[in-house]
Amino acid sequence: MSRYKSSGPRPKLKRSLLPLVTSVMVAVTATAGCAPAENPGSPTLSLADSYSPKHPFGKYGVSVFLDKLKEDGIDTEYYPSGQMGNAEDLASLISTDNIDIGPASAAYLEDKLPLSSVGDLPMMTTDACVASDSMMDLLDEDGTLYKEEYEDRGLRPLWVSIIPGYEVMTSKAKVEDPTDVRGLLLRSSGGAFDVTMETIGASAVSMSAADTFEAMTRNTVDGTAMPFVSVPSYNLEQVANYSTKGLNLGSVGIPYVISERTWDGLTPQEQDKVTDAAAQAQQSLCAGLNKEKSEAESLMKDAGVEFVPITGDAKDQWTSELSRAKSDWATSLDSAGLPGTEVLTEFEKAVTKNERNRSNA
Repeated sequence: MSRYKSSGPRPKLKRSLLPLVTSVMVAVTATAGCAPAENPGSPTLSLADSYSPKHPFGKYGVSVFLDKLKEDGIDTEYYPSGQMGNAEDLASLISTDNIDIGPASAAYLEDKLPLSSVGDLPMMTTDACVASDSMMDLLDEDGTLYKEEYEDRGLRPLWVSIIPGYEVMTSKAKVEDPTDVRGLLLRSSGGAFDVTMETIGASAVSMSAADTFEAMTRNTVDGTAMPFVSVPSYNLEQVANYSTKGLNLGSVGIPYVISERTWDGLTPQEQDKVTDAAAQAQQSLCAGLNKEKSEAESLMKDAGVEFVPITGDAKDQWTSELSRAKSDWATSLDSAGLPGTEVLTEFEKAVTKNERNRSNA
């Protein structure tokens, strides 16, 4: 049975998005399940994101979601790699019913989803499955984040793509304790990461992950905050000479959401199928991310990257600094009249619960 309940009248669903995007038609692939509708009368759901189908988010998450829907008789149209807009645009396109499903990243939508960057804070968990399950606890229909930031915007989270365990990777400066990052220019994905950078004394430079290689090559930045699993996608093992190991500077969590109007236009049976597909996507994705983390670490080692373990006194110093980053994030939101401390406490409790559940499984 779906955890979600349909409410209100059923508006007419879009049967095809193709007339709106003839200039950005993509090749139809079996993996994406983008064939012309084979089930007359059933909805055709459109999904767009800014990632390549080869990115872990696409390979382990989106493709599983689309394949499961196709298996269950729901047709889809898939627009990857930013073909329908950049990461900042996609949530608006969903809210205005131009697309049905896509990512809503708090890092790129800080003014609209400030509380949702709680999943990006440091020292939470390094297990991608614990991280995604914990975020969904707060994004579920009864969750604080859903009620505070998504419900009124007509967005309903389906699954979370989240990569935990960010490390500091640099081209020249070896980083071991917090004093080593002070004054460094480090690429940041924005949102909670900017708060963390400010707290530890580094200068955050906002840019896309795809621009990091060139920025490090040209010494525009001294390094980046990045998880091991993302390194192969951007060839960073070729420009990073040093990387911390065990720092856990934070995560980047990206909920994939569906328009509430689209959701309400589905039958209860179709809603169940979408929910089941989303659950499979989330578990497939987090398992894939956990697997690829060790593979990426081996790739970096083979490329000559020197790992700097964060242990002993350095670990204690980082714990003190990063704990302050979390409290700074919560306090800044509290002062703006938002429940920052409440959301932080709820997320930490969810992480503890899901770590226990994983260890007992």
